Amino acid sequence: METIKKFINLMNRDIKNENESKSFTVVLRWSYCLMTVYFGCFFYFCLCCRLYRQSLYVIPWVCALGISLFLTYHISSSRNFILYNVILLSWVIMTVFTYGWNCGSQHFMFPLLLICFFSVKATTAFKFGFMSALIAFRLSLFFYCQDHEPFILLTQSDSITLQILNTIFLFTNLGIVCLIFSNTIQESEKKLWLYNQKLENLAATDPLTKLPNRRYMMDLMEKYVSAHPKESFCIALGDIDLFKNINDTRGHNCGDDVLKSLSSLFKEKIEDKGYVCRWGGEEFFFFFPKMNLDDAGIFMNDLNINISHRIMYDKTDRFYITMTFGVEEYDFRSDISTMVSRADEKLYYGKAHGRNQVVL
Repeated sequence: METIKKFINLMNRDIKNENESKSFTVVLRWSYCLMTVYFGCFFYFCLCCRLYRQSLYVIPWVCALGISLFLTYHISSSRNFILYNVILLSWVIMTVFTYGWNCGSQHFMFPLLLICFFSVKATTAFKFGFMSALIAFRLSLFFYCQDHEPFILLTQSDSITLQILNTIFLFTNLGIVCLIFSNTIQESEKKLWLYNQKLENLAATDPLTKLPNRRYMMDLMEKYVSAHPKESFCIALGDIDLFKNINDTRGHNCGDDVLKSLSSLFKEKIEDKGYVCRWGGEEFFFFFPKMNLDDAGIFMNDLNINISHRIMYDKTDRFYITMTFGVEEYDFRSDISTMVSRADEKLYYGKAHGRNQVVL
């Protein structure tokens, strides 16, 4: 088992050139290994059919496969793909000429087309040009076989055996190619999805407090109103009192610590009652689905008491802060921007009349 794991790791080892497709090279390596097994089976088939001279013809192809497999770790995948084509197409020509069209070896051209079309580096023009060349090559072999007898006429049972052998290894090769490329595509799609999710989270998160930002909250409320047009909700906009003095006298680092401390408190208290975000600067915004003005007012007053009792630290010095809030309830007529403006007006009314209060 350990030997098998080492072999698989060797097949999947990264190539040196980081600009090349790893999966493309891995496909070639596995195909070389599979075709080596195929040639071994073909060698045994020739011995069973007493085709001793024909069995020796396998040796050059096995050597070519071994050299090409070795070169996948040292040369570009595009050059190695050329070697792969030369090996398989020359084998197809030899077997079709020797055993006839019914041997089925001509079908080994299909993996070549599949590998080419899944290649990252190949252009669309090259892929279709390669496909056209394979079509012309296959038709040429077909018409040649219509007018020429094979060099060796196999018995019906031997012909069936060879057809079965070619079919098994052909579809196994196709399966390996499809499996590796499909896994690579799925992994790429998953990474892209996770990356997009990460970007969306970054775009919707305030980097300092780790709370959602204004953009996220506006999208959330718009979706809520659209999905629940007849349900009430409340919003609250809060501002830290005299926050500029904290930045001016204690420094911006202390101001940042205050914002982070409050954010932790808000996340702890709001739980499943609603949502909170950093609205901007020293302002925070609260959204309470299915909550009326009285319930929202009770919650915000309790929260405001917790804020005023929360100890803030500036090195060895301890101090306290307060906040002022404006709370607004949905009237089923106004849009979200209008509601936010009304909450903002109540906030600044509270600022002008003593601070440290919740204005309903």
